[in-house]
Amino acid sequence: MTSALGELPVFAGSAGLGSPPSSPWVAIVPLIAILPAVLCMLDIARHPRTRRYPPQIWLAICAFGNVFGLFAYVRFGRGGDA
Repeated sequence: MTSALGELPVFAGSAGLGSPPSSPWVAIVPLIAILPAVLCMLDIARHPRTRRYPPQIWLAICAFGNVFGLFAYVRFGRGGDA
């Protein structure tokens, strides 16, 4: 079965954008992945004295560096007074 454009296949059982998630994990897993980055950014906001780089750089590393950026901040960037 093809779409109205004639080139893209349409599957009869495929879920659309408006359909509910197939399991609760679809909503929980992204939250678990984002939570450490948010906590790291809150820590930077509370304790702006960081080592090696300014806090803005550490915010970018934590935001885009995923797990490695978080570990790098905790290991190398977090100030001694935190």
